[in-house]
Amino acid sequence: MAKLYFKYGAMKSGKTTDIIKTYYNYQEKGLKIIIIKPSDDLKAGKNILCRSGASLCCDYVVPKEENIYNLIEKHLIDSQIDCILVDEAQFLTSKQVDELSDIVDNENIPVICYGLRADAFSCLFPGSTRLFEIADVIEELKAVCKCGNKATFNLRLKRVDGELVPVFSGEQVSIDGKDAEYDSVCRTCYKKIKKEKGIYKL
Repeated sequence: MAKLYFKYGAMKSGKTTDIIKTYYNYQEKGLKIIIIKPSDDLKAGKNILCRSGASLCCDYVVPKEENIYNLIEKHLIDSQIDCILVDEAQFLTSKQVDELSDIVDNENIPVICYGLRADAFSCLFPGSTRLFEIADVIEELKAVCKCGNKATFNLRLKRVDGELVPVFSGEQVSIDGKDAEYDSVCRTCYKKIKKEKGIYKL
């Protein structure tokens, strides 16, 4: 029986590396995979891009108003699908996550979603919230803070006069490498950095 998976982690926890590895594992077995990402992810256009430089081209970049279930039904008319990989799943709407669950239940296609748990202000994203509520399998991908503890917070950084300055307010969505830079830190260090409000070194 197919399942809905949610693999989540802080920034730099290896989510994109894992999605690329999963893609090639399926491909080497002759299975058909499609990759989806939300249109809110503007960093690499139609691609997903790993920090190492590896990339994959997405089959579909979906805006918030797109019905993913209908999209996949149309795809199935012409081509088999053995697995669906979803990058940056935190940017999906709750409705789109429900549509992914319908694909799992009605079409028996496994769907593996990758994304952040929370934003730079430690608030859950809508897509992540719904995945925590309904996913069959939830797996945390680990990141490490500079102090050596497990990193669970995403620290947003803005470049001011050539220096990186931590940011603790603003829009929920600010794309890594485009609108801002990020580091992953533990809760203790996040609180300390927020209190100090100094220059941050990556």
